[in-house]
Amino acid sequence: MERIWLIFSVAGLFVGCDSEGVNVLPTSDGKSSIIEPVPEQKSIVSKPDPIEYPNGLVPDISIYQAAAEGDIEIVRQHILVQAPDYINTQNESGWTPLHFAYAKGQENMSRFLLENGADYEARNNLGQAPYDIVLLKNNLKNSSFALVELFTSEACSSCPPAERLTSEIRQMSLVKGLKVYCVSFHVDYFDGESWKDRYSNPDYSARQRAYEFKRFSGMYYTPQMIVNGGYQTLGHNRINAYSAINRALKNPSNVAVSVRQIKKDKNFIAVNVCAVGEILNSALCVALVENGIRRRITGGENKGRILRVDNVVLKFKYIEIQGATGSEFHFTEKLSANRNLSVVAFVQRIDSMSVLGAHATQIRQLGVDNAADL
Repeated sequence: MERIWLIFSVAGLFVGCDSEGVNVLPTSDGKSSIIEPVPEQKSIVSKPDPIEYPNGLVPDISIYQAAAEGDIEIVRQHILVQAPDYINTQNESGWTPLHFAYAKGQENMSRFLLENGADYEARNNLGQAPYDIVLLKNNLKNSSFALVELFTSEACSSCPPAERLTSEIRQMSLVKGLKVYCVSFHVDYFDGESWKDRYSNPDYSARQRAYEFKRFSGMYYTPQMIVNGGYQTLGHNRINAYSAINRALKNPSNVAVSVRQIKKDKNFIAVNVCAVGEILNSALCVALVENGIRRRITGGENKGRILRVDNVVLKFKYIEIQGATGSEFHFTEKLSANRNLSVVAFVQRIDSMSVLGAHATQIRQLGVDNAADL
């Protein structure tokens, strides 16, 4: 009897568990049927404690969110507990806390960050500094503009009336706060052996010929006025000029451009130019312009006359772009208190010559406090 009991006891052990460690029950035919696996014993992993620095815990809210929301105390805590240069930390897009503060219009936060070492010129992945974000937002919101190009020459007797008209247009736009930007390109095909226009440049003549080839078949002359790269007229035709400008100002743009002077060496001018929007197969163009020039003309059709001209393009640069971008442009030109200089920047299609967006800035003496831009 004891032997039979031992056999049943051993058999019972194998009925309850198979070799894989799972619960089994016998079926009517005597075979085993798997019911469910035996749960494995898992080790309990505790959640790591928050990072604690000597000066306290890192806040749950990121420094970027706090800057955008204007929460100075949270930003202050980040600065206290993390590395000293954390105030300029950048996210994956290259944005710093100051970018977020400027983008959200947080003036008190912006001043706090600047006072505590934030880099005013920190660039994100698109080459935009914090204040560039503000300019681009404003320019995209008020996107209508007119770029007025005048192709002219000091040696052309028909050009002074056109020069006066563009000066008038510039003054009108300043008084009324309109986004109308004037640039006068002096061509070189009036230059002779004995006398040359001081501001003429063969590149400017080539630019006018590009308009003729791509946009206005067989039409290039002086004075020629072109508005937004799409409409041309005789440079001193007041009615046509204002009509073209008014039409341009009624058309919103899908491209925003910003140009801002950068503090650099006093012997040259530096600007940061940015563009965002629907940009493809285009050029980012930048012109250094001087106003209020008075010159006695000693040759050509205007010989002996004293001319006062504005919007004169001293230097012109461009880069090809295929989307949103930001880039620095440098001009070797000395600043002085009696010079009236500005920089006009615009985006232009390479194929059609259509101008997609524009902006301008007055060039100031170095040493002006950037915080005034807030």
